[in-house]
Amino acid sequence: MERGLMPMSENKRILMLLAKGGVSQSGIAAALHVSKRDVSAGARVLREHGLTFDAVSSMDADVVDDLFFPRERRGPNGAYLQPDMESLVERKKRNRKLPVKLFWIEYCEQAAAEGRLAYAYQTFCEMFAGVAERMGATRHFIHEAGAKCYIDWAGDTAHLTDKLLGTKTKVHVLVVVLPFSGRFWAEGFCDMKQRSWQEGQMHAFEEFGGVPRMWVPDNAATATNRAAPQVTLVNEEYGRLADHYGAAIVPARVRKPRDKSVAESVVDLVERWIVSPSNEMAFYTIDELGEFCADRVAWLNSRPSSAKDGSRDSVFEEEERPHLMPLPAERYEMCEWRSPKVAPDYHVVVDHMRYSVPCRLVGGQTDVKMTSSTVTVPHGGEVVAVHPRLRGRKGQYSTIDGHMPENHAALDNPWSPERFTSWARRIGPETGIAIGRVMESRVIVEQPFVSCRNILGLSKTHAPALLERACAGTSAASAPPSHAGVKNTILAIRAADAGLGAAGRRTQPAEPGELVDRARSAGRLRGADVDAVTRVDADAYKRGGDRRC
Repeated sequence: MERGLMPMSENKRILMLLAKGGVSQSGIAAALHVSKRDVSAGARVLREHGLTFDAVSSMDADVVDDLFFPRERRGPNGAYLQPDMESLVERKKRNRKLPVKLFWIEYCEQAAAEGRLAYAYQTFCEMFAGVAERMGATRHFIHEAGAKCYIDWAGDTAHLTDKLLGTKTKVHVLVVVLPFSGRFWAEGFCDMKQRSWQEGQMHAFEEFGGVPRMWVPDNAATATNRAAPQVTLVNEEYGRLADHYGAAIVPARVRKPRDKSVAESVVDLVERWIVSPSNEMAFYTIDELGEFCADRVAWLNSRPSSAKDGSRDSVFEEEERPHLMPLPAERYEMCEWRSPKVAPDYHVVVDHMRYSVPCRLVGGQTDVKMTSSTVTVPHGGEVVAVHPRLRGRKGQYSTIDGHMPENHAALDNPWSPERFTSWARRIGPETGIAIGRVMESRVIVEQPFVSCRNILGLSKTHAPALLERACAGTSAASAPPSHAGVKNTILAIRAADAGLGAAGRRTQPAEPGELVDRARSAGRLRGADVDAVTRVDADAYKRGGDRRC
């Protein structure tokens, strides 16, 4: 809404959000449905008057409005030329192919000729839509070709079927609608997270062959954040996607279904013709369901429409496609942000992988940006580390030589090879050998510190003697000991020593091979050296299963 028509309270809301901080000017404009010019004016007011959040909160709305612009310029009969919307709606009724943008251009030329201000295009469209609805014009007249799209999750869910167990997994269906032509895209995802939300819209725009100027999402958590009652802010990650496409995000008003009636009707169409029929069929992969959805979407878009001359596809191709913005030259690369703590080995853990950062950051917290191919660490206004994203086996390291300290002792780091070696030897010689093998398995001296700490930490949750016995079988294994393997070996030893049956009653000790099979079936030997466990269990069996440590 432009300055002359803005309710008094809106100016105060702008100042309060600016004074509070943490939200960009674009985000505030989208949240309050105001122009960026008004938000920029608010920022100027804050700077010139040195206003704080508390000061703005205590100010009367009239006082705030006086800071923005002179009182004599307020009101509909002030500096802005008032368009004759009723006559424009009648013109649209007579010739529906006349674009609203043509009306706006003519209006701007008239305002310039009279020396008056003209409303922004978005405001003009909102005024036109309100008058058209009041006059009983069809929705087709209200919407501008290529101007906007509606985005929402369908309420009903599809399902994937597990081939072995027959269990069902929910699939959430995202719907993207162009209200002018009614053409839409629907796609299923196994979750409703940000990546799925963005991927679905990217696929829709690629299917359309262009991008609408304004996106109107429902108030899902992936799209908006509620900063305060009646104040909705665009999600930052989602905003970056819109910036890449050069589009604006204007979230739908809460509990105003008539604002997006076209979207509601298409979502209902998707639920009746795609989701419901899919639940009578069996789909084992998301790709199989995706093919079914794409075929149904193409069929529904090509069907003759009772509300339009032709089909959704024909109206789109003839009237709307030319008005869409072109797709960007490069596809948007989605990213995720994490805020891990820098470990004493100057690495951060992201998705079970370890990436180095400058050693000066040890003990602090830093942001990490993850894309499908890279892991980037910004800090203090600069990028301090860029790594290729690791895939596959958990616990891999990516270490940059420049991040290593020149003198490890200078870090005042409680973690050191000497500390872990001494700790292991106090427990027993077998533990010392096991920790020595872990230390030798890494090229960088700090890399095995986390594994050593985790293994030796088992002496606190279990008896040190149990850890020593578990480490006894690791020397013959080809791979160095791991925390999971040693822990599972301890569990197997305890089961052998206890000789407990399934009901908790003491039984005769099982044969070593049988014990291993039982432990394996219970999921206890995942990552363990089975041969080592068998040897240790056999020794325990010979010593007698009734002895506990």
